[in-house]
Amino acid sequence: MVMCSCIPPPASLQPRKVYNILVPDVFPLKPPDPHSDVPKGVERKMEKLAEYLQKQPARTSKVSRRLTRRIKAELAYKNYGYVKIAVQTYRYLLGKSAAEESPFTFSYFAKELIEEPDAVIRTLMSHTDPMIRTMGAELLASYIKAQNPVEHQLRAVQPLVSTACELARKGGQLQAAQTLACLRAVAEFMGLCFELKTLPPNLEEIEAAVLQNLDTSGASPVNTTPDEATVPGLAHSLLLNFKPFLQDISTVYRVMETLFRHLDENGRWQQTDSVQRLMALVQSSCSEQPFPLFTALMRHSSAPGLGPDERVVVINLALQQPSVYSLSAFSMALQELPRALTADANAATTALHNAVMGAVRKLAQEVGDAGQMCEAISSVLRQHATPSKTAQACLECALTAVLVIPSFPEAGRTFPGGHAPAQLLQQLAAIITVWGSAEAESRATACALLGAVLTACGSAGVGAGGLRDEKQALGLMDLVLQMARNVSLGTPADVATMSRVLIACLDSKQPELLLHGVRLSKVLLAEAYKYAPTVGAAAAVERAAKDAADVERPGTGDEESDRLWAVSLLLLINNLLSTLASRGNCPHLLPLRFTIPAEACASLKEENGALVSTSVLLQGDARFAEASLKGVQAEWPVSHWYGKVLDALCKGSLLQTHYMHNLQNVVFEPFAAYSMPGLPAAQTLAVQASLNPSAAGVQGAGAVAASSGRDPAIQHLSSKLEAMARNRVASIKRERLNLQHVMDLLGDGEVEEAAAGQAKGPNGAAVAAAAAAANGSSVSSHEVKLSVADVLSAVATFNDKPLPADVSAGPGPLELADLAQRLEAVTG
Repeated sequence: MVMCSCIPPPASLQPRKVYNILVPDVFPLKPPDPHSDVPKGVERKMEKLAEYLQKQPARTSKVSRRLTRRIKAELAYKNYGYVKIAVQTYRYLLGKSAAEESPFTFSYFAKELIEEPDAVIRTLMSHTDPMIRTMGAELLASYIKAQNPVEHQLRAVQPLVSTACELARKGGQLQAAQTLACLRAVAEFMGLCFELKTLPPNLEEIEAAVLQNLDTSGASPVNTTPDEATVPGLAHSLLLNFKPFLQDISTVYRVMETLFRHLDENGRWQQTDSVQRLMALVQSSCSEQPFPLFTALMRHSSAPGLGPDERVVVINLALQQPSVYSLSAFSMALQELPRALTADANAATTALHNAVMGAVRKLAQEVGDAGQMCEAISSVLRQHATPSKTAQACLECALTAVLVIPSFPEAGRTFPGGHAPAQLLQQLAAIITVWGSAEAESRATACALLGAVLTACGSAGVGAGGLRDEKQALGLMDLVLQMARNVSLGTPADVATMSRVLIACLDSKQPELLLHGVRLSKVLLAEAYKYAPTVGAAAAVERAAKDAADVERPGTGDEESDRLWAVSLLLLINNLLSTLASRGNCPHLLPLRFTIPAEACASLKEENGALVSTSVLLQGDARFAEASLKGVQAEWPVSHWYGKVLDALCKGSLLQTHYMHNLQNVVFEPFAAYSMPGLPAAQTLAVQASLNPSAAGVQGAGAVAASSGRDPAIQHLSSKLEAMARNRVASIKRERLNLQHVMDLLGDGEVEEAAAGQAKGPNGAAVAAAAAAANGSSVSSHEVKLSVADVLSAVATFNDKPLPADVSAGPGPLELADLAQRLEAVTG
C-alpha cells in the first residue's frame, strides 16, 4: 500500500519525544515537604533525565522550558514542594554540564534562568517567602559554579549577585538558611572572578554583606579555619578570599572605606572589642598592605560625622598598624590630624587633642631625622598659606613634632652642615610677618616653632653649631628687623623669638655674621628711639609741625604700649651685645649694655644667655619705661653709642682679627639683609596693609607711604630709590680712603685732567666729590640723602598732580621704567 506524502505518518512511526515523559516523571504524585530532602526515587529520575540529555543535547532547551513552566505554575499554586523538585533538577543538570565530557553546557539554560525578563532565578529571589528566596540563591550558586574561564557570563550574573548581597545583608542570623545560600552564591562569584583574574565589579556590596554577618564577639578565634557551614564562618571565609584581590593599593582603599562606612553606622566605633576583632580579621586579609591600612585610618579620622571619641578610636587603630614608611606616615598624619581637630565645632576635646599630639610624637620619633621631618612639615605647611583653624592646628602639630628632636638618635638631632630647612624658614617668616593681629595664636605658635627648629642647628658648644649658611642667617636677621617694626603685633614671645633667632645666627662665630649682627644693633637702636618721648621746646615745636603737616607718627598711637615695645627692643639689644661679646671674643661690649630697671618691662628676662617671656602681653610701669627711654636716649645717641661699639670691637675681637684695619670701614656700612625667597618685601607688606585695613598691624619700610593710598608702582619705585640712596651713601664712605690721593692730585693742579680721565672709571664718583670739595663745597652722605629725598618727594606727589585732558589713566609701566632709569642715572 502506497501512502500519500501529504498525510503524516502514524504516531507509532514518529520519533518519540522522551523529554515529555522524563520531565513530568521527575515530579512525584504528591508534592513533597519543601523542608525535607529530595527523595531517593526523585534523584534516580533526575539521573535518567541527565543521561537522556547526554545523548540528546539538542533537547536541553526544551527540558529547560518545561522546568521553567512547571516552577512558575507551582509558585502560583504555592506548591513549594514541586518548586523545590524543579530547582533541584536544574541544579543537578547544571552540575552535570560542568563535566568535561558533557555535550551541553550551562549556557543551554541561560535563556530561562537569567536572560528573560521574568527569568527563574530573578523570580525566585524576589519572592516574598524566605524559603523560595533561598532556593533562588542556591540555583544562582549552581549556575555560577558551572561556569569556567573559557565560557562565562560574569556581567549577566552580576545584578543577581548584588541582589544576593542585599538579601544576605538584610537576612542576617534571623534568616540563616537564606543568608547562607546567598553567601555561597557570592563565594562562587568571587571564585569565578579569581579564575578570570578580574576584580569583582560589586566589591563594596559584597564586603558590606560579609561585614554584616561576621562574628565579632570573639567566640571563634581569628587564626583558626572558619566553619563554612555557619553564616559567621562562611562570612569569615569570604573575607579571607579578599586577599588575592588586595594587591592594588586603590582596592585596599575601597575595601577600607566600605569597612569604615559599616563602623560609622549605629556608633559601632564605640564597641572597642568588636572593632579590635573586626580590624584583626581585616588585617588577616590585608597582611601584605599595612601602609594603606594606616593611610585609610588616618584619612577617616578627619571624616565628617564622627564624634570626638570615635576619632580617638580611629587614631589609636592607625597607630597599631605595623611601622613602615615612617616619613610618609608622618606626612599623612600631619595632613589629616589637624583636620580631625577642626572637623566640627565640638571636635576639639581634651581627649582628642591628647590623642592627636600623642600620635604626632610617636610618628615623629619613628622618623628620627630632623632634616627629613622638617622637610615633611614644610610640604604640609605649603597647603596652609592663609590663616585658618586648620592652619593653626597644623602649626601646633608641627611644634609638637619638632620638640621631639632632642630625643632623636644623635646623628639625626641636627641639620647637616648647619643648614636649616630653607622652605620651612620662609614659611614661618611669612606667617610671623604677614598674618595679622587676629591670628595672634598662630603667630605665637610659629614663633615657638621657629625657635625649636633653630635649636636643632646646635649650639656653640657642640661641634659646628649654629647657622652656617650666610644667606639663611641674613634672611633671619631681616626677619628680626621686620618683627621689630611690627609694633602693633609685638608680644614678649616675639622678642624671645628674636633673641633665639639672633643667637642661632651668631652661634657659628663666622666673622661675616658677627659683623651683620653689629650693624643690626644700630638699626634696632634707631627703631627703639622712634618711640622715645621727646623733651624740650624744640621737641614741642617739632611735634606741632608734624601735627600741622598731618604726618603720621610712628607706632600704634598708644604711647604707653609703644614705649614698652621700645624698652623690649633695648633689652633685645642688650642680649645681642652679650651674644656678640661671647661669640666674638669681645668682652668690652658688655659695658655698652643699657641700664633698664626691671619695673620698666616685667615681661622679659634673661636666662642662659637668651631672653624668655614671662607673660603673654607686654607689662611694665609706664613711668619707669618713659624714664628709661629718656635716660638711654640722652646718654647714648645712636652715632655716639655706635662709635663706642666700634672702639670695643677694635680691642682684640674676632672681627678685628679678621678685618684688620678695614674694620672701621665695613662696620659703618648699612645693614643690608638678604631677603629669603617667599618672604614678602617691606613695600609689598605696606601695600597689603593699605589694601587690607584689617592687616594694618604689618609694619614695613614703606608702611607710612602705603597708608596714604599711593599707587603700588609708585610705592615700589620710591622704595627702589631709597635703596639707591643708601647704596650711594655707602659707596662714598667706602671711597674715603681714596679721597686723600685725589686731593693730592688736586693740590698738584691736575684736578681737571684727573676728573676728565677718571669720570668714567670706577672712582668717578670720588673724583666728582673731590672736585666739588675743591670748588669750595663739601660732599657728605647727609647731602646725598637730602638730594635723593627731594627726588622721592617729587615721585611721591606724582599721583596727586592732575592728569592731562587727553590721558585717562596713570603712568604705564614703560613710563615708570624710563623714569627709574633717568633717576638712577642722576643719582649714580
